[in-house]
Amino acid sequence: MTKLTSTKLTSTTRTLSLGLFFAGLATVAGCSNNASQNDAANNADDASNDVATTNTTTNTPSDDVTKVVVGYNPAIVQPQPLLGVTENEYSKRIAGVTFSGKEYKAGPDVIEALRAGVVQIGSSGAYPAMKAYAGDGDIVLLCGAASGGTEISVLQSSPIQSVKDLRGKKIAVNQAGSTVDAMVRINLLKAGLRPDKDVQIVEVEPPEQAEALKNGDVDAVAAPAPWPSDVQIKAKARPLLDWKAIYNGGNYLAGSIYTTKKFADAHPAFIQKFIAANRALTDELNKDRVKSDARVLAAWSKVSKKTLAPDVAKRAFATIKYTSEANEAGLQSFADQSFKVGIARKKIDLKGFVVQAK
Repeated sequence: MTKLTSTKLTSTTRTLSLGLFFAGLATVAGCSNNASQNDAANNADDASNDVATTNTTTNTPSDDVTKVVVGYNPAIVQPQPLLGVTENEYSKRIAGVTFSGKEYKAGPDVIEALRAGVVQIGSSGAYPAMKAYAGDGDIVLLCGAASGGTEISVLQSSPIQSVKDLRGKKIAVNQAGSTVDAMVRINLLKAGLRPDKDVQIVEVEPPEQAEALKNGDVDAVAAPAPWPSDVQIKAKARPLLDWKAIYNGGNYLAGSIYTTKKFADAHPAFIQKFIAANRALTDELNKDRVKSDARVLAAWSKVSKKTLAPDVAKRAFATIKYTSEANEAGLQSFADQSFKVGIARKKIDLKGFVVQAK
């Protein structure tokens, strides 16, 4: 039996606004585009690691912004932030601005750091940003990063054949309140199961999920790419819901980029240049996926200090798409649907959530 510490295996007790998950994981269709808390800043800073960058400029200066810290969860579904801070790709495209990075466990931690003013740009799954906007209206979406990649896995030998079979079982997610957590909960509800009542949801860090599943500590695991591929090869597991079946045919934002409304309002010229830079980098990545996947993998390994076997990497990258797109109308339509099916307690207005490119 795998010995898991309380930080690796804990019940998720946060109440999630699942209606916002529908809104946050909409089909993407076109690149669109408050006050800090000092205590949160201290916590966020302790939990992060600096990634130094140098400044290479190729265009005109960007208003009064000269230094930007990007808070992100190191993952291959966030290729632009990874390359932006490790290969200076953002600095190359925005003159006069030096970018550095801070690493966080998952999206909720990035949101906390943004609100605290520790970072100016954040990247993670879409759900934490959507939930934050619904609550206080202080987080806005700038653009997408990648779609797809998230899967729920069980052992090949498991009798679990459908989500309904998870009744009375234990499923591990990467972190409470994350996009993955929200995706698991919405699928449980669709199957007629009550999260935290019919199914126990616990936290297990993605690198530990293969061992936890193999040793029977949990009955299923869920995480963003590349970890489902890692689990399925190392633990002899299979997808219960693959990256397409888990939500909307794979058309959901697994990685997105956002900031505070306060920062966006104060620096509109920089924000427009950042959106354009992210789009240009995405276009470059999509020109040659084999070469780009290798770049992203190298950047991820550099930051995470982890490696992937070639077969794991190949399968993982096949489950994601690089995108800079985010569409407010699509997000709103899913928010409306969530209200209609009774998951959202009230109608959700996402007007103004996506910063429009000009």
